[in-house]
Amino acid sequence: MDKITELAFKSQTVCGAVHFVLFLVSWPTIIGLLKGLHDTDKENFNCIPKPSDVTQQLCYNDYISTVSLLLIPLNFALIIGGILGFFWVVFILYSVLALRQINKEGDSNEKKCLSKRYMWRFFFHVCIQLAALGVMMGLFCGFQTLHLPVVYICSQGNSTQIPTNQVNMTCNDLHHRQKSKLNIGVVTIMAISIVLCIVSIIHLFLTRKDFLKQLLGDQEIDNQTIRSGELRSDKNLLL
Repeated sequence: MDKITELAFKSQTVCGAVHFVLFLVSWPTIIGLLKGLHDTDKENFNCIPKPSDVTQQLCYNDYISTVSLLLIPLNFALIIGGILGFFWVVFILYSVLALRQINKEGDSNEKKCLSKRYMWRFFFHVCIQLAALGVMMGLFCGFQTLHLPVVYICSQGNSTQIPTNQVNMTCNDLHHRQKSKLNIGVVTIMAISIVLCIVSIIHLFLTRKDFLKQLLGDQEIDNQTIRSGELRSDKNLLL
């Protein structure tokens, strides 16, 4: 894990590195918190008057389908984290090979060509993350209730058949506040990630002439110095 993190930093600009740190810290944290609530979800769903276990399960199913029309937040977070993680791993592995080839290349024109190709791959990597985040954020905001209700009324008007003697049964999710905060947290992380992607694109085009130097740093400068010294030595020998 430490090796992958080190390689990720070497393959990113400053903005990209900040985005990678956000991904590495935020999604595992939010997924862990959501999973902790999900494991005890049914136990913290209470109804008045107290119904049978079957009826309460039916009401709970209605409640979940009402506040999470597409997927529950935990599944959303797992999908988003998985998609972004896949993109990061693929790009990091590509970067290891590409930067090694750029660093070893002696011909300046070929080096420039490889650097330009890598820059456009970097640009594509950021754009595909931006597109994925935009789509998932739209789906989450469109199909997920961000602020869960304090009280939920189970009735025969819902999708399941609540018994007649328990119409308008009042139910409450004891963790609705924590879940609401985590829903807002998911949206906030995606929003910050989108902003960082946009900033990374802007930063890339503003510093595209020094793009390779940003990644290789002093190592690139040292290689240029060594090659210049070798050329000077060859000229002195000819003289």
